[in-house]
Amino acid sequence: MNRRDFIQKSLLTLALGQGAPSLLSRTALAAQSRDKILVVINLFGGNDQLNTLIPYRNELYYRLRPNIAIKREEVLDLGANGQKLGFHPELRPLMSMWNNGELAIIPQVGYPNPNRSHFISTSIWHTADPSRRQETGWLGRWGDLQDDPFCDTFLGGATPQAQMGERRSAPAISSIDAFSIRLPRQFEEAFNKEARLARSGTAEQVRQAMLSLKGALDKIGRLREVKNRAQYPDNAFGRSMGDIARMIAGGLGSSVYYTTLGGWDTHAGQPPRQAELLGYVAQATAAFRADMKAIGRDRDVMIMVFSEFGRQVAENASFGTDHGEGGLMLVLGGGVKGGLFGSEPDLEDLELNALKYQTDFRNVYATALNWIAANPKEVLGADFSPVALW
Repeated sequence: MNRRDFIQKSLLTLALGQGAPSLLSRTALAAQSRDKILVVINLFGGNDQLNTLIPYRNELYYRLRPNIAIKREEVLDLGANGQKLGFHPELRPLMSMWNNGELAIIPQVGYPNPNRSHFISTSIWHTADPSRRQETGWLGRWGDLQDDPFCDTFLGGATPQAQMGERRSAPAISSIDAFSIRLPRQFEEAFNKEARLARSGTAEQVRQAMLSLKGALDKIGRLREVKNRAQYPDNAFGRSMGDIARMIAGGLGSSVYYTTLGGWDTHAGQPPRQAELLGYVAQATAAFRADMKAIGRDRDVMIMVFSEFGRQVAENASFGTDHGEGGLMLVLGGGVKGGLFGSEPDLEDLELNALKYQTDFRNVYATALNWIAANPKEVLGADFSPVALW
């Protein structure tokens, strides 16, 4: 195999392994897990804040939602620190976190001039740019500044815009157990022989990048041996959260892990569907935190949960809710300063039947970026005051 063939075939293999965008950057995989880790959970479809964080002492809530409101006797009271609010009953696994001051609740999060399109609003959240001029993702821009191709990882099918930068995108892994990447059979033996030979110039950079990427891929393969310490719900989201725990326990080294859970577009028959999904979130995050405690990493991991918008206040004729504006964010973890970062929603001061946003989501992003020792202004393009979540 000559030098030219080696470079060409190596570039092809890097592309297959999603390492090509950072080929000529420093690509050494981190030798150990990062000090702080951010786990982002995107609830796609628009989770209804009012039936998640419930103003159950407000009679207007029940008048506006005669068929879908959560019954008072079923609401999980958040106590004095939660003002006059309570959780949906399916969020019971989160109550101990709330009581221990490890769960931050941020109601009515959004941005100026909100958009009620799923795809436009999701893109705004992913790029952190309500003007829609930015094409790269907020975490993608952070990733462009890193030296590690596995500085962030997506658990799912296709890397979201949030993790797409100009030079690189986060690797997407559907699951640890199903993960596999191999060199073409006819190429593998020759490549292994050539990869042992030191070269110069671009060929040596390619060789080093290939060795780094191959080491990273081999490391993911070894994660199959890592077992969860907790029981996760038997669904795709639960398995993704379990895999994130295994990656952290196995020392993959990512600072950011990102995953999604869809199905929140509850225009019709909302109560049973939202209840099921909230149960998935609560059960999986509780199991994940149990895993983190078992390996001594619970205080190092911040979990951030968001949806692209909330839903309208009054129910519709199909026992559901339509697209709204300000939505709910949850941030939790052993190192998180819990509490309610907002107030009871004003159901009489609405924007086209929707809750107005109170907190700009970029303020929460600034907090998350600080958590992983990033510069928020460098990533977000402007100064946003972090929320005091830790």
